[in-house]
Amino acid sequence: MASISKNAAITFSSGIVIFIIGLITSIIIARVLGPEGQGIYSLILLFPTIILLVGSLGIEAANVYFTGSKKYEIKDILSNSLLIGIILGAALIFLFFMIFQLNIFQDFIHSNNIKPIYLWLIVLTIPASLIFGFIRSTFLGQEKIVLYNKLNILQTSLQFLGVFVLLILLKQGVFGAVLSYLITTFIILLIVILLIAKITKLSLKFNKKLSKDAIKYGVKCYFGNIAQFLNYRLDMFLVAIFLNTTAVGFYGLAVGIAEKLWMLPGAISTVLFPRISSLNDEKANDLTPKVARNTFFITFMLSLVLLVISTPVIRILFGSAFLPSVVPLLILLPGIIALAGAKTLTADLAGRGKPQYGTYAAFISLGVTIPLDIWLIPKWGISGAAFASSIAYSLATIIIIIAFSKESKKSWTEICFIKIRDLREYWKMFIKVKNKVFLNLVK
Repeated sequence: MASISKNAAITFSSGIVIFIIGLITSIIIARVLGPEGQGIYSLILLFPTIILLVGSLGIEAANVYFTGSKKYEIKDILSNSLLIGIILGAALIFLFFMIFQLNIFQDFIHSNNIKPIYLWLIVLTIPASLIFGFIRSTFLGQEKIVLYNKLNILQTSLQFLGVFVLLILLKQGVFGAVLSYLITTFIILLIVILLIAKITKLSLKFNKKLSKDAIKYGVKCYFGNIAQFLNYRLDMFLVAIFLNTTAVGFYGLAVGIAEKLWMLPGAISTVLFPRISSLNDEKANDLTPKVARNTFFITFMLSLVLLVISTPVIRILFGSAFLPSVVPLLILLPGIIALAGAKTLTADLAGRGKPQYGTYAAFISLGVTIPLDIWLIPKWGISGAAFASSIAYSLATIIIIIAFSKESKKSWTEICFIKIRDLREYWKMFIKVKNKVFLNLVK
């Protein structure tokens, strides 16, 4: 079984590739669409994303847990995933149809210059997105990290190709960005189905016990995932309501850049979840605090770099028109640093079969961010939204640290602060890499 560090390195390296491709894609979208078009596109993706999250029932997390713990056979998990994805997808499209009829919804999309056909094109991808997510999570549960990351890279690459062709070559604007998303979603689903067809025989057999257990486990983190997502993205809606789509474009860019700092903790959390599912508590209690404090430290150092280069990076890559994104980006950094370490702790708790702690933290955090957004956005604009998010992320982190400390009997200082022994390991690693590079140069 591959080590945590190796799997995390693979996932982080893949994340770098995804980041570069995604950054180029974002630059194309931003420069072609401008702040207002960027804001419209961000809102278009936001509606179905929330519906998708609401309808997922936490099945992805359950698939990782049950696959990693080997409580059910992979063929049963895959068959259930396919059938549940089809049923839930159809139900969610109908749900959107009902929401679409509401006058308040119609007023919102018209006031923000969103064409209904664009929304419907994205909504039609919901069943495909559900099935892809459910199936991909089983690869993660099996710790097939290379395959898992290849799929993520392929998905990002397809999105880039679509954006390049439809926005740069065919000049289709917002419609091109939407169409690229739709095409990418269906192609990646087809590929993943062909992959699992080689692993096991696909069927539509329904394992009732597995479904019951999956929902029972998934619901523990399901509501937390919804609350956490709203913590991440509800402010986009409120910025659109209190300000305009151009402000959404500025704020969306700031959030997108700041959240790139979660690449490392995201990579670690991805591999930590299935690994903790297979470890006893004693080993997990030794492993996770070390991972968490190093994640805090590395994210902090990267934030200092971003603090220095944020203005020239935005000016050069996205254009001077997006410079209003700089201030909210900087305000977001403290919360981004805080939540980086909390992500690894939440993954540990989920791997122990206790994802409910993440749910508690997310809901308390959401209860703080909504009134702060309503109060601060009209006063401070998108900087107010960033401040509210930073406070909410920090609060969620404090709650998760308390929960993990209670479960593991580890002190908060052991979890949060880098140790001398950790720095020695960094130094040894640096010397090892330096010597290797030197030997290659003299050969």
